[in-house]
Amino acid sequence: MIEYKILVIDDDFINRKLLIEILRKKLYRVKTIESVDSRDGLDIIEQEDDIQFILLDIEMPKINGLEFLDIYKTKNIKKVPIIAISSNDTRKKESLLKGASSFITKPITEKKLMKAIRDSIN
Repeated sequence: MIEYKILVIDDDFINRKLLIEILRKKLYRVKTIESVDSRDGLDIIEQEDDIQFILLDIEMPKINGLEFLDIYKTKNIKKVPIIAISSNDTRKKESLLKGASSFITKPITEKKLMKAIRDSIN
């Protein structure tokens, strides 16, 4: 049975829980790791070498998702697909140019999230 290990980086508690609920419902076996900001997310990535996906909110305080993508590129770590998430559709092009494999506009739905994951695998 396939097991996914996914890092969810979002400063909003409700958004993190929604993403995790969808993942647990739609994927048979999934382990999620939560991060409340980009700085913590970068630390987790360096410690956990078996993360398979990152779900990244773009609009966050301190280090936003776009800045995260810039820093992530410079890290000497295994690169994994990053699904960028934002309520601002104008962030899509920049997110993809900075290395996100897919982009979802809020509100998040099961259909959008699972399509982004499928597209990132292929």
